[in-house]
Amino acid sequence: MDDRERAAQAALFDHVRDRPLWPGGVVERQLERLRPRQIVALRDECPLIYIPVGTIEWHARLMPVGSDGITAHGFSVRAAAVTGGVVYPTLYWGLDEYGTTRSGASRSGMDIAADMPLPGNIYRVGHETYSCLLADAVAECMRTGYRAVALVTGHGSRGQIHAIHRVANAANATSGHRSVMTFEAYSPAMTLLPDGGGHAGRAETSLIIGLHPELVDFNEAPPPGTPVIGGDDARAHPIHGALTEADGARLVQACVDGLVARVQQLLAGLPTV
Repeated sequence: MDDRERAAQAALFDHVRDRPLWPGGVVERQLERLRPRQIVALRDECPLIYIPVGTIEWHARLMPVGSDGITAHGFSVRAAAVTGGVVYPTLYWGLDEYGTTRSGASRSGMDIAADMPLPGNIYRVGHETYSCLLADAVAECMRTGYRAVALVTGHGSRGQIHAIHRVANAANATSGHRSVMTFEAYSPAMTLLPDGGGHAGRAETSLIIGLHPELVDFNEAPPPGTPVIGGDDARAHPIHGALTEADGARLVQACVDGLVARVQQLLAGLPTV
């Protein structure tokens, strides 16, 4: 976007220049909730956009299927309040790996170990399709005047992480400087609770409790010792114990702090205009 285009955008709002930008006093960062004048003001203040990515995926019986995207988006909104910038609506399509089940069927992700289509697993697209989607999304953001993009994934499949890194590396090579960064949203929280790791384990459950406690229902969990459905090993379902909203808040803050630090490094390294 050049100076002429920026001036043309600014002129769209000459008639309301003296009106408050935030009549209620609260700055909104979620792009889909913003009016155009607010978008321009926030972009000109900090040309950063977060793109959270996740999945619609089985997260055991007690958690919402949107957990990956919920965490990526929730952390991004909280980080943007510190760093500036805006947050794009979550992209819920994603990647996983394919394999053969014990019955000989070809399935993907946790459906392989479960040997059945787990309810809620509705997210898989092809690797090339996904990479093109992310690359086009980044290019579109840059076209509209953003100079820094944070790709924040809440889904930890190897294929998805690899695709996001590949897209970021290609965009940075094209721009000649680091303009796109990646972040695995959940990673700072994985070691903060005893036995916290694992899909839908204690740490990931705490993250959802810290963001949206009403979405977790421990009454839906199977009895302790029940094998994990969809796990690629023979471990029992995690014993969540007395997880609290305070646990959730602590783990969420750790993830947000980690994201903020990475984004601030990205912004500090942008070339001056």
